[in-house]
Amino acid sequence: MNTPDPVSRQPSCDDEYDPAWLPVDTALARIAQAVSPISDVEVVALREALDRVLGVDIQSPMAVPNHTNSAMDGYALRFTDLNGSSLKVVGTAWAGKAFAGSVGPGECARIMTGGVMPEGTDTVVMQEHVEQQDDYIRVADGQRDGQHVRYAGEDLAEGATALVAGRRLLPGDIGMVASLGIGELPVLRRPRVAFFSNGDELRSIGQPLELGDVYDSNRYTLNGMLRRAGMAFNDLGVVRDDREQIKKTFLKAADMADVVITS
Repeated sequence: MNTPDPVSRQPSCDDEYDPAWLPVDTALARIAQAVSPISDVEVVALREALDRVLGVDIQSPMAVPNHTNSAMDGYALRFTDLNGSSLKVVGTAWAGKAFAGSVGPGECARIMTGGVMPEGTDTVVMQEHVEQQDDYIRVADGQRDGQHVRYAGEDLAEGATALVAGRRLLPGDIGMVASLGIGELPVLRRPRVAFFSNGDELRSIGQPLELGDVYDSNRYTLNGMLRRAGMAFNDLGVVRDDREQIKKTFLKAADMADVVITS
């Protein structure tokens, strides 16, 4: 009696290793080579730009800060006047309301955080390092020339690149752009995705289940993932196991979307 040949075992998902598998990095590289990046740009209101991808570089229309100002509540003065003598307070520089005059030798001006540095001053002494009596102050030792001063343009020079194209915009980016007085941003259009489920066994939520049926849950998962990723998408529902219907759905999806996902 002849012994039959053993049944050959084909690679399958039950194997610990399949030589046909691709490393993830290789698969991602092949996908990247096969697709064309989206280049269409649309302009949206600043409030609508969160999580969108910036379409072009943004240049600052102004210097940031746009004026030399104080980084502390304290007193603006000349550093060379810090020789142990009392200094006369001749006015106040408020944030949003500059001191109108100039500060002469032996004088100083009260200044608030963000206040424009008065003419004739180059240093700010924080209020915690000062003793005031009437209209005169005495300053503690240990101060540094130019301390606590934010110079015009030290964060961004006028015309400098504030944000680079291709960046996904975060809340901090939106606030920074607002500080430049920019109310709209050019962003890449959202990728368009079409998806559908396939299978005679699939039923929608609310329908009764017959023997062998399951509820179509994958479309809900895809909906959530695509919504979180900020995609524009079309849910094409459930397609039955019919070759012609599947073909028509694929063609419809390919016509309306950049990406088609099936489950």
